[in-house]
Order: sequence, then C-alpha cells, then structure tokens
Amino acid sequence: MKTRAQAVEDAVRRIQREAKSAAAFLLPEPDSVETIQGRLGKAEALVYFASTTAEMYAVVLRRKAARMVRLGPSLEIAGIVDALLSGSRHIDPKHVDAMRRMIIDPLKLAGDVRRVLLSPAGTLSYVPLALLLQGKEIAYVPSATIHGLLREEHSKPGARVLGLGAPNYRALVDKRAQEAYAKRSERLTPLPATAVEVRAVADVTLLGDQATEARLRSTLAASARWRAVHFACHGLVDARNPMRSSLAVTPGGEDDGFLTCLEVYAMRIPADLAVLSACETSRGRVYKTDGVLGLAHSFMLAGAPRVLCSLWKVDDRATQALMVKFYELWNPKGEKEGLSATQALRAAQEHVRSKPEWAHPYYWGAWVLWGLPD
Repeated sequence: MKTRAQAVEDAVRRIQREAKSAAAFLLPEPDSVETIQGRLGKAEALVYFASTTAEMYAVVLRRKAARMVRLGPSLEIAGIVDALLSGSRHIDPKHVDAMRRMIIDPLKLAGDVRRVLLSPAGTLSYVPLALLLQGKEIAYVPSATIHGLLREEHSKPGARVLGLGAPNYRALVDKRAQEAYAKRSERLTPLPATAVEVRAVADVTLLGDQATEARLRSTLAASARWRAVHFACHGLVDARNPMRSSLAVTPGGEDDGFLTCLEVYAMRIPADLAVLSACETSRGRVYKTDGVLGLAHSFMLAGAPRVLCSLWKVDDRATQALMVKFYELWNPKGEKEGLSATQALRAAQEHVRSKPEWAHPYYWGAWVLWGLPD
C-alpha cells in the first residue's frame, strides 16, 4: 500500500503530466527531428504533410533517415481530395488511383515499412488513407510532438470496457433539453441496434435511460483505468464551432444530452482507447496546418491516448461487425495477448471487406485511429 507521501508525490506527477499535456496540445513546442526519430520503431515511418498556397510537401522520417518530398500543386491536390470525398458511397477508383499517385507514390516508402504514422494537413485529414496504403498499419497523429507526449504516459493497462449506447432520445426532461433537441431532432433517430454492439464488446454497459452524461461521469470514476470507453450513438459535427461538436446521449437532470468537445476537454477519460462508434466523429474544423479540431482531439487531451473514429456516415450492421472483430483481436478474452490497435483495425477492416455485401469502401474505409498505434 502506498504511503501518504508516495500518494502525494504520485498526485503531483499526475498534475504535472496533465498540465504538460494540455499545454502541448494547445501550444505545442516542436520536438527536434532527432528526438522524433528516436521514438520510431525499425518498421515505422512518420509522414508529416504541409502545404503552402502553391505547393504541398511531405517530410518522411525513419529512425536513421529524413527527407522532404514535393508532392505537387496544392490546388490540384485539393481538387482530387474533393473529388474523392464527394460521395463516400460512390468512391471512384480513378480518384483513388489519382490520389495514390499524387500523395503516396512520391513518398517511396521502403518495403520494410509495416506501420505508417500520418500527420495530415487540411482536408487530407478526411482522406481514407487505408484505401491508399493497403497492407500497412496506419495511425493518424496531430503532430510528431503530440505523438511523443502520448507515449510518455506509462499507466498500467485498463482491464474492462465501458460501453454507452442506444440512448433514449425521447427523454426530454426539461424545457432546455426540449429546445436543444428541437433544433436537431431530425438527426436523432433511435439506434436500438447499438445496444447489441455495446453488449458484444463491453463489460459495463450504460444503455437507454442509463446512457446519460451524469452516469457516464460517475461510472468512469468508478475505475482507476478502463481498457476502453465505447460510445455507440449519434455524432453531431459543428464545423463552424468545433467545440460544440458532440456525441448525442440520453438527456437527464441538468444535462441536455449533448456531450460536447468542450465538456470532454473538462473531463478525465482514464482509458487506453476511446471508440467513437458514430457518424463522422473524425470530422470537425479543418485548419490548414494543424489538421482537425474536433471530438478525437478532445478525447486525446482528456486522457485517451488512442481514439477510433469515423470519417463519414457509417452503416449500422457493417459497423457492428467491424467493432466486434476489432475487440476480438485487440482485447481478446482470457490470457491470449491481443494485437496492436493498428493491427486489429486493419484486420477488422479486411474482415468486413471480405463480405460481398460490404466490399465497397463505404462500409469499412471510414474508420481511422488517431494517437498511439500500440
């Protein structure tokens, strides 16, 4: 058992880590190239994209090599991105090929690269790079510096999965909630199938009337650390004001049922992974150099070093199949050791893709991992 002095010392260190984390996320001081390279594994490459008004570039880092690559005119690449993302259900192979030629082939990644860490710029944050880098493990990072900051956390892995799903969107408990829901009610259809998904992956469940912000906070606090926190609900993106982007849960008491980015920032999410199994949870406000500010960013700042989220509106059945397979591989029952998050995601996507009815990228390509790959 810890002594009082040890407990105080641990608390001070935690406060220092959290203060450093917040500062690095909001006002990052870039690490040196040498420091970044020292964190990369032998089979890893980190690709940092950047653009000017005229040109887009990429910096490719390996443990013992660094080079800058000119990719092409920014406007031309932006046009291809727009064409590729014009309809997730109708992704044209010619646009995929064009994007691969423009931003992937020039990188000339060596054959021994098994995992690619991507720090995208602008709307590249919305490109399903699993389509362009098939056969590779992929993780998105806001920056190489934040990737290093996330790696500094040495918490003991959590043991259980907390799942929230099938919110009761008809539980309008006060005038304030009624007014809030009236503005968005057309987007909040019931999601009964998410209860099946949550029961399949979680050890502790908050479903229906229990899927409130207050119950989430109290349940999170009941464990020192969770293996994962899984949300299966509607996601609402506010690109103009990303701090208002939210997960729609059950309203109750003083809570209106919209768990916003700002509220997540103020929470502590003691989990190895946050899974945002909802539509467009990887989206937010795009900044030219800093990528996307939105839900994934807020969960990382709140303490989850990995966030699994989506680029577009997703199919319920395919999503359920992908999530169940992901957890089977990443968090297996018993003593079996799980795969890394990037390995499990890649395998789960391939599992869904192998089904004839779900072979189209719409059903599996939306899912991306932000943060630590393992």
